[in-house]
Amino acid sequence: LQQLQSQAGIYAVLGNHDIYYKDSKSEIITALTRIGVNVLWNQIAYPLGKELSLAGLADRSSREFNPGLVMNQLDPETPRIVLSHNPDTAELLQAWRVDLQLSGHTHGGQIVIPGLGPILPYYKKIWQSIPMKIRHHFPFLRRKKFFLRHWEWTQGLHRVGNNQLYVNRGLGTYLPGRLFCPPEVTEIILQRT
Repeated sequence: LQQLQSQAGIYAVLGNHDIYYKDSKSEIITALTRIGVNVLWNQIAYPLGKELSLAGLADRSSREFNPGLVMNQLDPETPRIVLSHNPDTAELLQAWRVDLQLSGHTHGGQIVIPGLGPILPYYKKIWQSIPMKIRHHFPFLRRKKFFLRHWEWTQGLHRVGNNQLYVNRGLGTYLPGRLFCPPEVTEIILQRT
């Protein structure tokens, strides 16, 4: 990330894994800030001046997640991009105009079966079929809460009510890894209308 360059600044929001441990949030913010990345946590930035607002929300799994706190501060006439790690927040953000929401979290489903798509929508059924004595040995199988409600928003561009949501597959992974789901870097070109 240290190699990134931008005339308008570099912005990020934290995700669920970034706030998982006691001090991880502050350590990650410090590390990103040190290399020039502006972390938005329930904050608004204007990287191109007052003509475009960039709203960064706290992660949905955080107690500090409060989209109204941020969204109600935005000028209704100003175009806005919302950075929100979890795409499920698009459902809540329908209460406001969001010209473009940028999210991640899903890693594109991580495991994609050609012709069928990501297996994440089937994860709960697969998980329930694995005996508890086997699940106990694998941390990623121990969870009882599932991390995504809207499986249809695993990757790509979606219309959610009147808003637009883009979900990036990201570069990283976690157990069990990626299969037929390549990492992604997306270039989005904004045009004045």
